[in-house]
Amino acid sequence: MDSEGSVGGSGSPTYHRSDYPTTSQRRQSSAARRQSPTGIEQARAFLQQFYNLKSTATNYDLEKVFVCKISEIEWLVLCHEFNLDDERRQAWPRFSFNSHTSTLKIYATQSCFHDGVITFLRDHFIILFHRVLPQQLRKRVKIHTTVEEEVFEAEYEGSFKIPDLGISLRKNDSPERELQWVLEVGFSETYEDLQEDMRLWLTGQPTCSMAVLINITESPAYRCPLDFDLDICDELNIPRDSPRQIKEGDFSLQGEYGPVEFKGYQWVGQISEVYLETWTRNPRTGQPRRRGGRMSLLPPANESPQFRLSDLVPVDDPQMTSVDWEELQTELKDCLQLQAAKRCRAWIKESRKRAGLDDGEFDGAS
Repeated sequence: MDSEGSVGGSGSPTYHRSDYPTTSQRRQSSAARRQSPTGIEQARAFLQQFYNLKSTATNYDLEKVFVCKISEIEWLVLCHEFNLDDERRQAWPRFSFNSHTSTLKIYATQSCFHDGVITFLRDHFIILFHRVLPQQLRKRVKIHTTVEEEVFEAEYEGSFKIPDLGISLRKNDSPERELQWVLEVGFSETYEDLQEDMRLWLTGQPTCSMAVLINITESPAYRCPLDFDLDICDELNIPRDSPRQIKEGDFSLQGEYGPVEFKGYQWVGQISEVYLETWTRNPRTGQPRRRGGRMSLLPPANESPQFRLSDLVPVDDPQMTSVDWEELQTELKDCLQLQAAKRCRAWIKESRKRAGLDDGEFDGAS
């Protein structure tokens, strides 16, 4: 085994730059009569901010998933402008494109909570497969977190996406592999976006028999508590020259699952809800549907969700997994101060950038 570590609606919401006025006002100045930016203009501004290309557009929150409507041709234009074919080989940012809805997503970074869920389940599956799968089958199984899927079918032809966690099976005597199972973790995405991901995987990848979503809710949703001003660092006695001096132990927990504070300001809200949904195909229509109800991981429910081994790999085995979800709850607690420190460091970096002192690239993994 090789390891790397019926939806409705009109599509995904779009993040608009706040310096563009609305068009609903009757009386507007000539400067305010500008049209809202197109999808490619929004994406260009976001990437300029991310890559720090002398951009004055600093109104996008790089922690949130950027979403816009864009055509395949416009995506190719962006690839040429920013050399994204090479950049996509790097860890961050990550890109996904849904050809059916003409939706581009850009993931600038990954939260500690997001990473914690993925690592927890990946490690569980590695141990499980080594324990129960025959050696010949185990050698054909691949658990991956960085493999981009770009061969989609039906209305999703032309799409591409990296699943947060995927399980693939190599065909006998062939390097070809087939996607069997995927996980998508939501933290800054909407539930509607996650639903559309379920449809993308189950309709566009015929070999994928199950897609799972885990959604994490932070209450209230995060907004940077401080202005981007280095003078504030001096006022609060926060090191302005080296963000890495900010340590997790500097942050104080105000509850079992947050919030988290530092210097009297809140950097992480309370993790108020974590739930899991399992999606499969309707055996009669072939359409994606949720299997069973939504299962709460936090607050913990009386029954913990488990998977059949046959849900993960094509085996005739009714055995159920034994995922210890209490271990995940502990992992999420450990992530609280990590995420708070990460956000504070990002605030210092952005403050330095706006002061003209830091021209480095945004570090999505910091």
